[in-house]
Amino acid sequence: MSSAPRLITLPSRDEAFGRAARELAARIPDELPDDEAREWLEGELRRRYPTAEVREQDELARPEGGELVWYATRRQRFFRIDTSVHVPVSPADAFAIYTGRVVEWQTAVELVPIEVTDRVAGSEYRAVYRFLGRDHAGTFRVVAAEPPRAVTIEAEGSGIRVWYETTFAAIPGGTTVAVRGDYELPDRMLARMADRLGMERAIARDIDRANDAYRLLCEAEAQEWSVEAAMFGKPRPR
Repeated sequence: MSSAPRLITLPSRDEAFGRAARELAARIPDELPDDEAREWLEGELRRRYPTAEVREQDELARPEGGELVWYATRRQRFFRIDTSVHVPVSPADAFAIYTGRVVEWQTAVELVPIEVTDRVAGSEYRAVYRFLGRDHAGTFRVVAAEPPRAVTIEAEGSGIRVWYETTFAAIPGGTTVAVRGDYELPDRMLARMADRLGMERAIARDIDRANDAYRLLCEAEAQEWSVEAAMFGKPRPR
């Protein structure tokens, strides 16, 4: 390998999986190139965890010359999150609004800050998620952050676990904010669900509402900056 990767295991609270992944990563043969090394690690992990996946961080999320980052995930009984939204601000502004004002736009979950760090990673919030008529309390954590390219978030409570990576890529006139991740629900909740498709749609609606709130917040900020620039010649913040 060209260099040892930084390994992020999700969900982070799964200590047995994380320990196994790190132990195997330390045994990757030195002569393997990066792609083959990642495949080797995934193959060895699947001997113990048949649904495990090891993927390389999206190139858009990695700064030039930045360290190699792999995500190891134990994939079990959860559904894919794969959505995106286009906002009329730069990646730096989109990242700042996404991470700095998450309490405002995250409508799916009620958040109360516990600790918010300047480096973003390590920030933690108390979280309450109202789902199917019940409140589920837990925590919402920023696991990793690479401003302004990417942020990885994990939430957990009442047996519900959610983890996802959000990337910020420049496009003409703004930024594409893409969210990819997964969630899993406890067996006792799944056992009560007669309409699994309806459940998935309910979760998708929560995600869509949060995306819409974030997009509207970005649009309002862009409009405010445009008005200030027109009236006072004030440069738009970056």
